[in-house]
Parts: sequence; C-alpha cells; structure tokens
Amino acid sequence: MRRALLATEAVTKHLASLVSQHDVIDLRADAYGFGVKATSRIAAEVGFQSALVSPAHNAQCALPVSTGSSGSLTRWWDKAPQALISFQADIISVKRVKANTAVSYGYEYRTTSDTTLVLVSAGFSDGVARTASPGAHISLGGELFPIAGRIAMDQCVLDVGQAAVAIGDVATIWGESPSLDQWSLWSGRSSGALLAHLAPRVVRQWT
Repeated sequence: MRRALLATEAVTKHLASLVSQHDVIDLRADAYGFGVKATSRIAAEVGFQSALVSPAHNAQCALPVSTGSSGSLTRWWDKAPQALISFQADIISVKRVKANTAVSYGYEYRTTSDTTLVLVSAGFSDGVARTASPGAHISLGGELFPIAGRIAMDQCVLDVGQAAVAIGDVATIWGESPSLDQWSLWSGRSSGALLAHLAPRVVRQWT
C-alpha cells in the first residue's frame, strides 16, 4: 500500500550530467533513501570513479570507496530536472460527510461544506512528515487536495470536495506534483531528511 518509485532513467540522466564536474559521489545515509547498491551501480555506469559511504555500507557499494572528501558530490539528487522519486500510497476509505465535520486528532480541522473525505494509507511512521499539516497537499489523479487535520501514525485524511475518488486509487504524496521541494517547505524539513525518513515498509521499486 506504500511505495517509493525510483526513476532509473531520471537518476541515470541526472548523474550523467554531473559526472563531468565530479569524480566522487556521496552515497552516505543509504544514498538518501535510494539505496547504496543500486545507486552506486548507476553511478559507476555513468563514469563516477569512487564514492563516499558509511562503514556499514562499504560492502554494498559497487564503486571503490574514497578515503578523502576532495571532489565529493553532496546532495547529488538535489536540483534534478525531474522527479527522481515518487512516494505513493493507496486510498483505503472514502466517506461523504456534512459541513462542520471534525477531522483527525484534536478536531483542529472542520469541513466547511458537504464534502468527501478519503483515507490515505500512509502516515508519519512511513515518512509523511506530520509537521507539514496544516498546509500540505497530496495528489489524486493529477489534482492536489489538502490534508485534513493532523497526520496520524499510519494514515492521513484528504478533503477532496466533490471529486470522484474510489478505494484503491493511488495518492502521490510527492513526485512531479507536489514535489519533494514543496514538501520540504510545508514540513520545515530538508528534502534529504524527508527521503532518509522513508520507513522500511515503504517498498522501494526501481521503474
């Protein structure tokens, strides 16, 4: 129900555009959620000569491990021309409610009119930063909808108005839209922190 889709073509193109400026790639912190093994393999294919990795990841790295920091490339995924990773979850409940319906913990959110609330199968234990509410949006069918109320441990609620939504529909927490950078602004956390906090139960899939 929770997926992180890693775009092989986009990662390859982005790393290839950077290799002429650097010979060492920084893959510490598990390559910021992308995975050291897969990322280092792609980096080697496009021409990187060595990598910076944590001691725990040395055996997973396909590149020789650099002993120094000279020439290192930090935040390699930053400022990519297109989304490198999309965080998705499924809709598990759809409910019509009346105006003035209280939503989520503390009832800090109340609907302003008759509307539809949907439950997204991802919460802060999965990496959906709870500091992003209120203000954050999630995409359904290419349209952005606001998170209603506080983000819970395993799920969050969207107010989708009159939109047609069904159980099993895919919600994009971040990707092309909304972007990881937007979530960084909404949550007050760096994009690297958001990627690094994707939980193990969020299944990584290279596409």
